[in-house]
Amino acid sequence: MPVLPTVGALVGVARGTFTVGAWPRVAVVPFGGSVAINCSLSACPGGNVTLGLDTPLAVTSGAGGARWQSFRLLNVSRWNPGPATCYGRCGDTQGNASAGILVYREWLPERVVLEPVAPVAVGESRNLTCRVVEVAPVGNLTVTLRRGSETLRTESFGGGEGSASVAVSHLLTAGPGDHGQDVTCHAELSLRPHGPLFARAAVPVKLSVFALPEPPQLQAPTLLEVGAAANASCRITGAFPAGDVRFAITLAGQNLNVTVAATGDVLTAAAATAGIGDNRMAGSKKSLWEPRHLPVGFPVPVLELSPAAVPEGTEVTVTCRAGVAEPPAVRLQLRDADGGVLAEGPQSPLELRLVARREDDGQRFGCRASLAIGDDVVTKERDARLAVLYMPEMSASDCPGNRTWLRGTREALSCRATGNPQPTVVCGRNGVTVGTGEAQLVTRSRAGTYLCNATNALGTRSRLVTVRVECEWCHRLPPRPPRRAHPD
Repeated sequence: MPVLPTVGALVGVARGTFTVGAWPRVAVVPFGGSVAINCSLSACPGGNVTLGLDTPLAVTSGAGGARWQSFRLLNVSRWNPGPATCYGRCGDTQGNASAGILVYREWLPERVVLEPVAPVAVGESRNLTCRVVEVAPVGNLTVTLRRGSETLRTESFGGGEGSASVAVSHLLTAGPGDHGQDVTCHAELSLRPHGPLFARAAVPVKLSVFALPEPPQLQAPTLLEVGAAANASCRITGAFPAGDVRFAITLAGQNLNVTVAATGDVLTAAAATAGIGDNRMAGSKKSLWEPRHLPVGFPVPVLELSPAAVPEGTEVTVTCRAGVAEPPAVRLQLRDADGGVLAEGPQSPLELRLVARREDDGQRFGCRASLAIGDDVVTKERDARLAVLYMPEMSASDCPGNRTWLRGTREALSCRATGNPQPTVVCGRNGVTVGTGEAQLVTRSRAGTYLCNATNALGTRSRLVTVRVECEWCHRLPPRPPRRAHPD
């Protein structure tokens, strides 16, 4: 409730039928201002009347009449001047009435101020403080702190003399949901019901909340080849807000172009680089990368198949050699598709001779070069595939020689063949080619013997296919009755 001065007699004191009145009951005046108080009295039969105002404040008389007089309190410069008392006399009868005086300080908007709030990490706490400067009467003041639409704290103040400055604080523990929220402070000085309500608001403060839980995790090769590109990436989990995170990957003091991708709460920055450098991330979190350089002259080894495509039964030479004329201390391995070592040694080249078999078609050979640098071993590899050429073949499972089809169904005269190069298969009957891809309606006309030829660059293989067409419903017909002999 608003704090008001104590008023002894607001409606007048009577002596018999003679009364004195004061209006307003409470005079509201700004500090240093002036205010009018009207004194009045009831009828006095004898006409011997006096009317005045008793107050310690400077006062001057204003307009008046037979039974009333206006007085103006001048330069009200006391915070608690006490009531002003109207007194009157009618003959020997006296009366009085008091009016309270409520003094306030005129308010300006800049008197309500929210203190700035520094960026805060998730889980940390900050004081939100609102200051109201030089307000009176402070007992009539209410201050409310809000975060968004949520009220954090509302505080009122006990009565006190004079003008005072107050501060209202709330300790906020920051969470991700607080980021970007406005903190507001609303102050009200209520002089009701006798005076106005003054309301002022501070300039809002926007909360900035972040989380940078740990240094980024760096993934990069420990060894780099001079002049060769390498990929480096760093990622961080749980950084917030993700859109405000900035990555910087530097190499020899120069910033590299980075690409940032987000997956859930994981951010990954990637850059193509080479040489010795470090990885830094804004927010005083970083991971260092200090790789060593490979010596010049360690290219990918050379793997040769001579010839690379051969008919089966032909000898093939597989050669694995270093990629430069004078290699460094490189160890070579000639490997098969399963990683088994076929030949090994420091000398270059390594050779392997073999006779190509049909089952060797598509076999992969690998040439690996290994270079030891300190405790690390760097490897480079190259692979090649052998192509073994052979005539077409059609097995009984790929092209069955006898087939029985039911009349009225749909069937395709399909035949498959193996070979390298891949053969083409053509089937025909009586010199007429028939389709082998799509199923067609089975009729009696499709019964017979077909010739299927599989052909590639090395030759042709043939296979005969006999097709029988049966009638399913013919087997379900009842036998015909025997014919009767006609009498002569």
